[in-house]
Amino acid sequence: MEKVTLCEERVISIIETSTPVLIPSFSSKGIKQFDKTFYSLKDYLSEVTLFSAYDLYYKLVDKELIYETDMLFIDSGGYEASIEPDLSEIYGFGHNPNDWKEELYLNQIDTLEELSNIVLINYDYPKIPFSEQVNRAKSIFTKYPSFASDFLIKPDTIFGKFDMEKLLEDLQLCSNFSVIGFTEKELGLSVFERCRNIYKIRKRLNQIGLNKPIHIFGCLDPLNIITYFLCGADIFDGLSWLRYGFQSNRPIYINSYAISSGKWMYTNDEVRIITYLENIKILNALKHKMKLYIKEKDLSVFELDQQTETEIFNLMEIIKEEGF
Repeated sequence: MEKVTLCEERVISIIETSTPVLIPSFSSKGIKQFDKTFYSLKDYLSEVTLFSAYDLYYKLVDKELIYETDMLFIDSGGYEASIEPDLSEIYGFGHNPNDWKEELYLNQIDTLEELSNIVLINYDYPKIPFSEQVNRAKSIFTKYPSFASDFLIKPDTIFGKFDMEKLLEDLQLCSNFSVIGFTEKELGLSVFERCRNIYKIRKRLNQIGLNKPIHIFGCLDPLNIITYFLCGADIFDGLSWLRYGFQSNRPIYINSYAISSGKWMYTNDEVRIITYLENIKILNALKHKMKLYIKEKDLSVFELDQQTETEIFNLMEIIKEEGF
């Protein structure tokens, strides 16, 4: 079997920051009063956060306060401007987006201040040829040379599904970008398919000498982070940390968290803030476990229950044995 380097520290070029990176994200889509939540938590966030250009443009959060962390990801706004849910959403309706287009995105990016190490995500263009996506992203990133470039790749088929073999052939076109990104749900219809595709992408990047970090958008629950990381992904962001409590590497409803953690005397708002703070600690601890795994290559560092560890091990064995 060909040896594939999957898990290692990789560098986000331009800002020269190493991975893995787990990003607590903030968004107006599906998160009530997300701005007030951020104001309550900002003193506990020091490493990295993500905000949407859409939310900044429409002044849904105070843009003067977003530079609290060492690293700041600015998303394209495509998620907020769509009605499609991500995989962690409980309900997939009730969102009425404002107008959003590239001109508004660029207007907002022009106002950013270099008060943090900024990673800029391109305005995403679904259903156009990959080479054209590359060229449009380059034209955006060229305007902001001091920002790291995070190229979000979208499927270029009418079915919203990647032609993976063609994508793999064309990945060398990504050589100028700091990071290569994909949304979790667009990588496949099952955990196995998503893992297999991440593995294929990492293997191909290795083959062509592009040791670029892979960013999985919309994924921030611990078990999926661990699994995708083992397949070669490096950067993860999402909103599940604001929707659920994390216990034993699994998301649970916040009301359930109140019971199991002994916080049943607290108000709902108090429990939410406590949950978010605990989730931040859990994500920070998970990042350190990922760094430890890079050194030791031992699944036990993640402190998983035996059944879960066995299932992840079996999944990885199948993917590696197939070789692709």
